[in-house]
Amino acid sequence: MNNSLPRFIGPLSTAIGINTLIGVVLYWLSFRIFDRTPLLSVSAFMIAIGAFLTEMLVGGLSLKFPARLPRNGYFVSSVGMFGALIVFIGSVLDLLIDIQGHALNSFPLSQTRSIIVIGYALLGIWLVLLNLSARFHSTWPQHITWLGIITGTIMAAGLFALPRIFIPAISLNHEPLPEIGEWMGSAGWMFFYPIWYIWFGYVCLKDQSDAHRMLQ
Repeated sequence: MNNSLPRFIGPLSTAIGINTLIGVVLYWLSFRIFDRTPLLSVSAFMIAIGAFLTEMLVGGLSLKFPARLPRNGYFVSSVGMFGALIVFIGSVLDLLIDIQGHALNSFPLSQTRSIIVIGYALLGIWLVLLNLSARFHSTWPQHITWLGIITGTIMAAGLFALPRIFIPAISLNHEPLPEIGEWMGSAGWMFFYPIWYIWFGYVCLKDQSDAHRMLQ
């Protein structure tokens, strides 16, 4: 693996993956077992923190792109940072709804969830472009790049859920595509996305550790 990546990328990637997994587990526990306890607020808070950390990681990895992709690198990082921002906004709205105990007039719960899915869909596009570039330049191992491409593709399907943000869900019952898009996008960011981050963080940390031992 190319060990010229910023040193904080490994720990940060691992932290994002673990943080996202904890947020997802708390989300499902709050509905399936504990019936919307404060765990739901903690889940929304964890997802918001993960989005903030993702902004930092996208910025750190973007340092790698200008040297390799002078024109496209900034576009790739912009897509990722915009997606993380949308996830952050959706998570904060979700947190406010749970704290207030009722839906906001402008953003009912189902729509804030759709906002989060759309944000992760943009992060999925970023993940695909990032790993395609990494594969082309052999920046990190093939298995990481392929997992990133597959994960990003599944997440990007969440873009089909875009109408759910603007149109009440009840009027979309006869349109399955937004529902399928949200389901696929959710599956991508809740399961595959944290796995890629943890694996990528592990590879980065292992690579840095091996490089350090070689210098001793």
